[in-house]
Amino acid sequence: MPVRRRWPLRVLAGLVLLVAVGLLWPFAGWSWWPWVGGLGVLILLYLLRLDRLLFGWAPHLAGLVTVVLMAARSDPWAWGLAGGIAVLGVGVARLPDRRLLVVGAGLVLLFGLGYGVAHFRTAQQRQAEQAQESARQASNVMAIAPELLLRAVARGIAAGDARTTCDLLGSPASDQLAGSVGTPDCAAAVRQLATQVRDPGAYASPLLPPTALAKQPGATGQSGTATLDGCQAKWPGPDPGPKLGRFSLRQFQQSDRYLVTGYSSCR
Repeated sequence: MPVRRRWPLRVLAGLVLLVAVGLLWPFAGWSWWPWVGGLGVLILLYLLRLDRLLFGWAPHLAGLVTVVLMAARSDPWAWGLAGGIAVLGVGVARLPDRRLLVVGAGLVLLFGLGYGVAHFRTAQQRQAEQAQESARQASNVMAIAPELLLRAVARGIAAGDARTTCDLLGSPASDQLAGSVGTPDCAAAVRQLATQVRDPGAYASPLLPPTALAKQPGATGQSGTATLDGCQAKWPGPDPGPKLGRFSLRQFQQSDRYLVTGYSSCR
C-alpha cells in the first residue's frame, strides 16, 4: 500500500496562519491595520537581514503578528473558533490520520456554540439597553410642568395635532381619553374633539384657578404625584370648545416636571 505523503511543516504552518487570518478578519471588523502591522514586520525583517536568522520563517512570523493583532480586536470565542477551523484544515491535509481532524471538529463545535450564545446574549442586552434608553428619552421629552400641561393639551386639540397630544398623554391616559370620547384610539379622539372647538385661538389658552392643581410630595427618595382638574378651566367669554378633563400625574425623577399617568372626563 502506498504511503500518503505528509505536507512539510513549513507549508502546514503557513496554511494554518492563512486560515486563521482569513477567519479572524471579519471578527476584527475588517480592519486593515493588522495587515499593515504584519507587512511592516515582514519588511523590517528583510531590511535588517533578520530573515536569514529565521531560516525561511520570516513570512510565518509576519503572519503570526497579523493573527495576534486581529485576535486583539476580536473576542476569545472568535480566537477559539478560528483556531479550531485552522486545526480542522490541517487535519484534512493530514488524512488518513484523523486525530487532528477530530480535535479540530471538537474545537469548532465548542467555540462555535460559545460564540453564538455569547453574541446572542450581547445582542439581546444591546436591544434591551436601547429600549430602556429610548423609553428614558421619550419620558424625558414628554415630562412637563403640570402648570403647562392643560395649555399644551388644549393647544394640541385646537390644532388637531393628534401625535403630539397622544405622546404627551402617554399610556394609559391616551387610551382612557379615547374611551371617554368613544373612539377606537387616541388619535381619533383628538381629531373628533378638534371638530368641537369653535374658537381655536381662545381654546388654546385656558385659565386655571389655583385649586385645580394639587401636588402630593413623595416619601424620601420617591417621586411625588399630582392631580390636575381641567374641568375647572375657564375662558374669557363663552366656552370655545369641549371640557378638557382631569389628569393624574407622577413626578419625573425628583424634578419639577411630571408625567401623565391617568385621565378621566368631566362627565
